[in-house]
Amino acid sequence: MLEDMVPEVRVTPCKVRKVAAEMSVEDNAILTAALDNVEDWSSNALARALCQRGVIITEKPIRRHRNKECSCS
Repeated sequence: MLEDMVPEVRVTPCKVRKVAAEMSVEDNAILTAALDNVEDWSSNALARALCQRGVIITEKPIRRHRNKECSCS
């Protein structure tokens, strides 16, 4: 009766994915390019630039997303 019982896998939404989903297509493309450009955009610099433009996100979710440590992976 309990053979197939397994713990529920909880997938929490990634903050980067949530922020990107609320953006226009153009802004989403710019954000995606910035996320992929680790040479020019550190996680801290990207978080600061986004916050200056009203997009509230910190460095940690950006870093986790880039390192594939979030639920997007």
